[in-house]
Amino acid sequence: MIKKRTFSGGYFFKNFTGHPQEKIDNCNIPSKVIIPLKQNFGNEVPSLVKSGDKVKAGQIIGRNDNSFSSPIHSSVSGIVEEVKKINYFKEVISSVFINSEGSQDWQPLKGHNSDWEKLSSEKIEELIYLSGVSKLDNQGIPTRFKSSLISPEEVENLIIHGVGSEIYNLSLPIFLERRRMLNFVEGVKILKKILPKAKLHLAFNKHQQNIIEEISKLLSGLKDIEIYSLEPKYPQGYDEILIPTILNEKFPYGYSAANIGVIILNIQVVLQVYEAVAEGKPLIERTVTLCGSGFKEPVHMKVRIGTPLEFIIQDRTVDNIDLRFIQNSLLTGVVLSDLKLPVNSNFSQIICLPEEKRSQSFAFINPGFKKDSYSNTFLSKFIKVKKILDTNVHGELRPCIFCNYCQEVCPVNLIPHLLFRYVEKEIINQSLMNLKIFNCIGCNLCSYVCPSKIPVAKYIKEGQGKLIDIGYDQTLCILPYFDLKGIEDYRGIKHL
Repeated sequence: MIKKRTFSGGYFFKNFTGHPQEKIDNCNIPSKVIIPLKQNFGNEVPSLVKSGDKVKAGQIIGRNDNSFSSPIHSSVSGIVEEVKKINYFKEVISSVFINSEGSQDWQPLKGHNSDWEKLSSEKIEELIYLSGVSKLDNQGIPTRFKSSLISPEEVENLIIHGVGSEIYNLSLPIFLERRRMLNFVEGVKILKKILPKAKLHLAFNKHQQNIIEEISKLLSGLKDIEIYSLEPKYPQGYDEILIPTILNEKFPYGYSAANIGVIILNIQVVLQVYEAVAEGKPLIERTVTLCGSGFKEPVHMKVRIGTPLEFIIQDRTVDNIDLRFIQNSLLTGVVLSDLKLPVNSNFSQIICLPEEKRSQSFAFINPGFKKDSYSNTFLSKFIKVKKILDTNVHGELRPCIFCNYCQEVCPVNLIPHLLFRYVEKEIINQSLMNLKIFNCIGCNLCSYVCPSKIPVAKYIKEGQGKLIDIGYDQTLCILPYFDLKGIEDYRGIKHL
C-alpha cells in the first residue's frame, strides 16, 4: 500500500523557466582536474600521490581508514602536477592537481560482481567504502569502516527519496528510465542486505505515479518496506522534514539523522551504490543539472569530479549579460564566484541566473505576469505563464507589516517575524530559546515570502550565533529528549 504524506507550512514552486531538458549529456574530459581531499561526509584524507606520479581514473589517491572518511579517487588518467591547499567553499583543503590524458576509461574495483547476491555483506561494505560512494549524502553510508557516525547494525530506518521540492530538481524520469530503474531496484536491495535491521522507506514525488507503481511492483517481495507518495512542497527534501513526515518522529535539531539511527539517501546515491558493487565503478563522476534562465540550453550533464566549473559552463550561457552561478539550491546554495574551482561529489546543480542589479521601485504595483509571489497579488498566480527568476529582490526594504506569511510557510512551526524583531532590537536572551530559535533549519522560505524584503533567515542565524557567543547551549534543548547515537563522534566532525 502506497502511503500519502505531507507537512504543515512549506511552499510549492511551480512553472519557472530554466528547467533542464529530459536528457543526460556527457561532459568532455578536461585537460586538468582538481580533486579536493575532503568531500561530502567526513574528514580530509592524506594524499597517497605526489607530483610526477602517473595515476589511472578510479585509482585511490587519498585515504585514511583511521578517521571518519572515505577514499578519494582520481577521476582521470594522467600525471599528478602538484598537491597543494586551495580555498574551497570557506575551507582550506589539500587538493590534487592532475593533468589528464583525455581517456574515458577507468580502473574497476577488485572483487565486484554483477551477480552481487553471491557476495557477503562484508565484501559489499568493502566495495561501497573503497568506491568512495560511502561518503555521499549528509551522514555517509554505514559500513564496517569509519564511513558514517553509526555502524550498519545501528541503522533503524533507511529513507531513500526522490521528492524534488526545490525550484529546480534532477529529473526522476531521466534517472529511472529503462535500465537505470532496474539498477536502482538492485541498489535498494544491496543496501537492505548491508543494513539488516533497518526498515526501508521509499519516498517519491506524488506526480510520478508511474514510477511509484513500477517500483512498488519490482520491490513487492522485499520485507520491511514502505513506499510513500509525497507532495513536492519545499523543503520536503530536508532531513529535518522527511523524518517527521515519514516516521512521525521528532528531529534532534542541531544534530544528524544518523544520531537517531536514520540514514537518508537520494536516488543518485543508490544508483552509484549499484555501480560500485555490481560494476566496480569508483566515485569518479556525478550527474549535475545545469539549470536556470542564464543557460542557453538547461540540461542534465554527467561530469567527472574535479572538473573546473568554467570548463563545464563554457559556451553554454546566454551572451552579453551579467550572470550569477549558485550551487545546488536557489534558496540556500552558495554563490559560485570563482569559476576556476572544481566540481566535487556534493554537486547536484549548477544554477545560472541573470544578474539584475537595477533597483525596481514600487515593484509591488507591477501586474506580475512572470514574477512569483506568495500572496495572491500577481497575475502569475492565475495565468499559466512561465515565471522568470533573476537575482533582484524587486522592491525596497520596508518595516515588517506582520502579514504572518513567514509563519504560514515555516515548516518547523516557528514565528520568524517575532524572532527577527528580537534580534533586530538586540534582545538576545532566554526569550529566543523559548521561541525555539535553534529549531530553524535554514530553508530561507521566510525571507523568500516576505513582502517587506526583510532577510528574516539572516537575522535568525545571527541570533543563533549571538546566543552561542554569550554561553547559551542549544544541546540542552535536545539531549534530555533523545537517545542519540555517535554523539561524541558527531561533535568531532560537526561544530555545534
